[in-house]
Amino acid sequence: MKIQKAALKTDDLRVWCTGCSIRIAPHEEQIAVDGQIYHPRCYSKHFGAAAAGAAAAKDAANRKASRR
Repeated sequence: MKIQKAALKTDDLRVWCTGCSIRIAPHEEQIAVDGQIYHPRCYSKHFGAAAAGAAAAKDAANRKASRR
């Protein structure tokens, strides 16, 4: 009778940035949005301008509403 070796399950904790495709080290800061993981700098590059534009549009709408 053969003895089967126990299979070791290793958790694959390696994570890659969605923006730049570079691995994010376990000790590095990361931002997770909608199931996507980014370096903070990559997130600000991709969403910084869009977020700033959305905030500016929201402020303009609020100013317009307050004039009424």
